[in-house]
Amino acid sequence: MNDYHRFSIQAVLRYHVWTPGWLLLNVAASRCAGQQVTNENVSSREGGGLVEQTAPDGLTRFHAMNVAEGECEVTYRAEVVRSVSDFADSWEPREASLVELPPAVARYLYPSRYCESDKLVRFAAKEFGALCPGHSRVVAICNWIHEQIDYQPGATNEHSSAADCLVFRAGVCRDFAHLGIAFCRALGIPARYGSSYAHGLPYPDFHAFFEVWLGDRWWYYDATRLAPQAGFILIGTGHDAADNSVATMSQGVQFVSADLRVEKVSPGNLDYTTSPIAFD
Repeated sequence: MNDYHRFSIQAVLRYHVWTPGWLLLNVAASRCAGQQVTNENVSSREGGGLVEQTAPDGLTRFHAMNVAEGECEVTYRAEVVRSVSDFADSWEPREASLVELPPAVARYLYPSRYCESDKLVRFAAKEFGALCPGHSRVVAICNWIHEQIDYQPGATNEHSSAADCLVFRAGVCRDFAHLGIAFCRALGIPARYGSSYAHGLPYPDFHAFFEVWLGDRWWYYDATRLAPQAGFILIGTGHDAADNSVATMSQGVQFVSADLRVEKVSPGNLDYTTSPIAFD
C-alpha cells in the first residue's frame, strides 16, 4: 500500500564565530526515490552565499559557507512529499544472499567507527542467531534494544559507540541506531545509519534511525519508537553518525542552538508500526 504525506520543515541553526572560518551543514532533505522536495530555501542572516554539494551516492546534500566573526544564523525551509510503502507482517522481507549483494550494499557489512560489529558477533549470535532470518529477526533486535536500553539524554556523548551503549545500557537515538546496525552487521545483514527530520517527536530535534537491506531494498527501523516511521523525512545515510554530522566547522566556530519544526500539512494520521517501511 502506498501512502503520500506532505510535510513542512523549518530548521534555524545558530553559531558563534570567534575567528573567520567555514561551516558545512547537512540539513537539507534528500532528493531520493519516494521523497520529493517541492519547495526549498536555504539562507543565512548575514547574507553569505551557501554552496550546495552532493555526496557521491546522490542521497546526501551539503551546504557550505564562509563565516565572518560574530553571530551566524542559517535557516532551512522545505516542503516535502513522501511516498511510503508499508507492508504487513504477513509479507516478510527476507535476508538477501550475501553472494548476490550489490557492491554498494555489501560495504555496509563492515564494522565502522561507531558500529564495532566485529566485537559483538558472539553476543548477537547468542541473542538473535537462532531466530528466523528476515524482518522478524530485525524486529526482535529492535524489541531487545527498546526493552534493554534506556533512552537517556546525557548518558552518552558524541564519542560513544555501539559497544559503549551496550555496556552503559543507555543512550539517545544515535546510540540506538548504532547498536541496531552493529547487531545486524554482526549477523551478516547489511545495515546503515540514517538521519532525518521526524514528525511527532516529543521534542524538536534531528532524529537517527537505521536501514536494513532485506530482499532487494532498504527498509527503515527505529528502536526508540519515539515517532511514526512514516513521518521520517530523510536527510542522509552512511556507515554511522560520522557520515551524517549536522554540521562540520572550522576551529573557532561554536554551535549555539537549533530550532526545528516539522508539520504534517496533508490530512490523515501517521500510525506507529513495527512493519517494515520502505521509501523507495
